[in-house]
Amino acid sequence: MQRGRTVAGWTAVGAAGVYVALKGSWVAGGTFGVTDLGNLTRGEWAVDNLVTGGLAVAGIGVALAAIRPRGMRVPVWAVAVPMWVGAGLLAPFVVLRPAAGALKAAGWWEPPPPPVGDPTLRPWTFVVVYGSFVVLGVASAIALLLHARDRFRPVVGQSPRGVTHAAQVPLASVAAVIAAGLAVLRLSWVFGGTAGLRSVAGRDAWLRLQDTVTAAQFLCAAIGLLVMVHRWGPRRRFAVPLVATWLGAGGMVAGGFLSMPTILAGQRWTAHGQTSAGYATATFLTCVAGALISVVALFLLVERAGSTKASRGVA
Repeated sequence: MQRGRTVAGWTAVGAAGVYVALKGSWVAGGTFGVTDLGNLTRGEWAVDNLVTGGLAVAGIGVALAAIRPRGMRVPVWAVAVPMWVGAGLLAPFVVLRPAAGALKAAGWWEPPPPPVGDPTLRPWTFVVVYGSFVVLGVASAIALLLHARDRFRPVVGQSPRGVTHAAQVPLASVAAVIAAGLAVLRLSWVFGGTAGLRSVAGRDAWLRLQDTVTAAQFLCAAIGLLVMVHRWGPRRRFAVPLVATWLGAGGMVAGGFLSMPTILAGQRWTAHGQTSAGYATATFLTCVAGALISVVALFLLVERAGSTKASRGVA
């Protein structure tokens, strides 16, 4: 498993490195792959790429922590938090980007033109960027899963209930209800529902696929957390509900909180034909549910780390 973890980790580092190199060239003023900045100033363009490139650098750090021996001594929360958000944010790319290529090749979908004023990039840049996202998402997930397996190996199945269990149950229940409700809403759009939408006329195969993937993330987060909190199926591996929760809640936190600044700034832009009120409400509920699920899951990981130390006889 050590070899597999090392290969996956360095693959993640390489994929992130390609992305960082491209972003770094743009921050430095390069125009490699850029034909027009649109309405953005050079300063705004540099700041945007500095932020996104910085996130990729953080991803490199997490991947290195997963494969280096010293990573086993890094506090659980320091590895889990960026891992949680990053994996959840990248997970949809692993499904959606290859699917986008298949839909376009089959003639079932044509990408819409970019909004007026957005930067114009050469087509190959999208292949590089989204390709690195797909490789990074898969490789980092494998490396971090093997890291968690090695780190928590002494504890088989579910660990004993900790001192925070009484608080975990109501928080998990509230979060699961919200997440399941949001999943049902998304699935209703797949089958022609109009609640929260201005119109379903423009909801093509691509948007319906996005709705399906988003709903799956919400349900994975809700079900995975309930399994861990209530210790359902005690003989089952802890990794299965953990990964489900990890990928689901991470995407909820990343997507929800990245969208909130636009809403709080009073901008009327909404995603994919949603009404302004519906978009704001759904985003707020996504943030609430994602944060609750992540906090409870983090408690579970910390308690599990304590069980691991106890089983090893560490004081």
